[in-house]
Amino acid sequence: MTLTLPRTSTGTVLDVAGQFLSYFGLERTDLINTGREALSIEAAVFRAVTGRIPGAFTRDPETAELLLETNEPTQEALAWISAVLPTDAPHDPDTGIDDHLEHIRTWVSTPDFFTGTLPEPFEVIRVLQRAKQAAENLAAIPTQRTAA
Repeated sequence: MTLTLPRTSTGTVLDVAGQFLSYFGLERTDLINTGREALSIEAAVFRAVTGRIPGAFTRDPETAELLLETNEPTQEALAWISAVLPTDAPHDPDTGIDDHLEHIRTWVSTPDFFTGTLPEPFEVIRVLQRAKQAAENLAAIPTQRTAA
C-alpha cells in the first residue's frame, strides 16, 4: 500500500487511518500486533500522518506513546476521535487536559455496558468516519461535556 505524504487535513488522516484498519486489522491491546500486522487506532493514525511505523511501536511502548503525544497532527486526529465517542474523555483537573489516548484505548478494549461486547472493527472504522465528518464540518474540536 503506497501513499503520498504528508496528509493535508485531519479528515484525510482519519480516512486513511480507517483504510489502514480495514486492510491490516484492529489491534485492541498493543499498539501493533506483529504476528498479524494489526494496528491499534493510534498506530493507524500515526501511520496515516507520517507514512511509517517506527520500531518503538513494537518494542518500546513508552517511546511510542511519546511519539504519539508529540506529533500534533496525530494528536488532533485522536482528539476528534475522542470527541465523537459516546463517553467523555478522562480529564486531569490539575492540567485541564483531556486524555484522548486513554479514552480511545478504553473504548476499544472495554466491553459495552449494555451488550457486553467490544466494538467491532467496522464500528471502529465508522467512528473514524464520524470523526472525519466532524473535523471537516466543525470549526473546532467540541469541548468536553460537563455535568449540570
